Amino acid sequence: MGGMQLRSTLLASTLCCVSLVAPYLQAADSAMVKRGQMLFLQCRACHDTQPSTTTKVGPNLHCLFGRSAAGAADYATYSEALRSSKVTWNRESLDQWLVNPAAMVPGTTMAFAGVPSAENRAALIAFLEQSTACN
Repeated sequence: MGGMQLRSTLLASTLCCVSLVAPYLQAADSAMVKRGQMLFLQCRACHDTQPSTTTKVGPNLHCLFGRSAAGAADYATYSEALRSSKVTWNRESLDQWLVNPAAMVPGTTMAFAGVPSAENRAALIAFLEQSTACN
């Protein structure tokens, strides 16, 4: 088999495998988002994920990804520690925050012990990434 034919065969095999696996990966992602949605139920007491006129204890999380910590314009009671933290919300910073907010930003006023399970944090982040999008 020539080099070009071998590359074509490998490419075709790879594409075939990807097309067979893709639906399962989408189902796994969907299951993770649903799990995150269930986990977020306890967060709803303080946070919304969509624009809202309701004022809650915590800030609205709509458009969370890429936003600076203490960056929701309509929320006035951020701690000085969070305001000066220079944190930008992304998957990594949210994962660290969800482990233990007070350890990440000493002096934060968020009364939340954290999520010890890496799987649960990943599910919450997947849900937040989808549900807080600025669309």
